[in-house]
Order: sequence, then structure tokens, then C-alpha cells
Amino acid sequence: MNTARRNRQIHSSARSVELRDLLQSLFVGELIAPSRCIWLVSPWISDIPVIDNEANTFGQLAPEWPRSQVPLSKVLSHLLATGTTIHIATRNEEHNRSFLSIIDRLRSSGPLAIHLSEELHEKGLLGDQYYLSGSMNFTMSGIQINEEFVHLLTDPADIAHNRVILAQRWGGDGK
Repeated sequence: MNTARRNRQIHSSARSVELRDLLQSLFVGELIAPSRCIWLVSPWISDIPVIDNEANTFGQLAPEWPRSQVPLSKVLSHLLATGTTIHIATRNEEHNRSFLSIIDRLRSSGPLAIHLSEELHEKGLLGDQYYLSGSMNFTMSGIQINEEFVHLLTDPADIAHNRVILAQRWGGDGK
């Protein structure tokens, strides 16, 4: 298969919905067919809404969710319960502490590792079938306000290569 078809570049503008739609698609895909391991790497991170369930569109995926915007922490909690290993790499900054506090309470729900680095600038989301990387932090500004660039890779060789890099850098087998 031509690898050009396995990659997509998105340039967002202020108030663009492309990034929100892409994140929703990736996380809904995770709920349908969970990855063995997810890496979420973002220097700045918030409990952003990642799935719009206001019309109960995704009620079958998680019946306990109300008709509302579903935050990242709830999706990660659901994935931990299915056995997905989750690695989160971020900075130890005041901005991130609220999200990290929520995530820390999920440690008993499944395999979860939090990695902190003061120099972190890399951003990405890696699952078994995709690698999303670029300039976007996982914050409201990153997905709704700032002009961002992301690159979605779906080529298995690219995914495997980046999984090895993340596992070598942060520890763990990456599975």
C-alpha cells in the first residue's frame, strides 16, 4: 500500500473543529477496539472534552456516561478498565496538576504510568493503529484556539518505530 495514504496532515485554525473531530474519532476507535498500550505525551495537559456525547451518540460504548461532553480522564479510565496500559508523559507544572491529580486516582483501575520531564516539548498520542504528533498540546488552547499542525501516521512501521522510541525514553516495554 502507498504510505502516502497512511498519513494525514492537518493545519488547524482558530475555532476549527478538525482537531476535536480527529481526537473524538481516535478515542471512539479506542473504545471500540482498545489498544494494548497508549502513550499520551504533552508538556501541557488538561482534562479536555474528547468525546461529544450530548446527543447520546456514543451511549452504547459507555452506558454510564451522561449526555454531555466526555473528558479525557473518563475515556482513559474506561480504557484502563479494559486492560489498556496507559503512559502519560508531561511536565511537572502547576497547569497540569489538576489533571494529574485526577489521573493519579485511576492508578488502581489498571496499568498506568506517569512520566515527568521539565524539558518535555514533544507532543503526541500513540495507539496500536496510529501515531498523532505535532504542535498540539492536549489543552483547550491546543485543540480549539491555537493554530496547530498535526501529523497522523497509520503505517505500522512508523507506529512501531515511535513506540520503541517512547519506551526507550520513558521506560517500560511499551506494550
